[in-house]
Amino acid sequence: MHNVFYPPVPSAIPIREKLRSGCDIDVYGKVNHGSHKNFSIELLSGPHIVLHINFRFQHSDKQVVMNSYSGAWGQEACLLVRHDNPLGRDDSFQLHIHCQHNYYEVIELNGTPLANFTHRFPMESVQALGMKGDVTIEKVLFSGFDFGTDWCGDHDYGHAGYGSYGLDHYEPPVFGADHAYNAYF
Repeated sequence: MHNVFYPPVPSAIPIREKLRSGCDIDVYGKVNHGSHKNFSIELLSGPHIVLHINFRFQHSDKQVVMNSYSGAWGQEACLLVRHDNPLGRDDSFQLHIHCQHNYYEVIELNGTPLANFTHRFPMESVQALGMKGDVTIEKVLFSGFDFGTDWCGDHDYGHAGYGSYGLDHYEPPVFGADHAYNAYF
């Protein structure tokens, strides 16, 4: 198991090994006091957002929406992944993502299933967990990986990295023409 405690928000935590069936990611956090903005948890691969989980507070019908992005947003899969937002101001939460071969299985919030989300891009392409918006993240737990590499050292993404992820001036990184991850997209 690999743990990250109190990562800054916004930020992206490198995932040092490829996601595979059986991997779990648990994000523990708290909605900021007086929150009226969104926050997102995302699985990132270069300029692509493999999985976008967006908790929306500013809309009249507070929502949780899941999607993906590769040059343009995918279609929000309405019935299965659009829910009333169960979180409110100052609420603590645990978001659980379990990886299966063809989908993220029963994405759960505080033990309550939200949805399954079919892979639109290979889960093996995921390089980082992104967190942004009006939220405090207390810890992130990664489990089910082989942990055959050092998760705490420097990491070569094959691009410039996610240094300004979540900021207004963020420019998504681009893979070099010969990077192996180009085959995923």
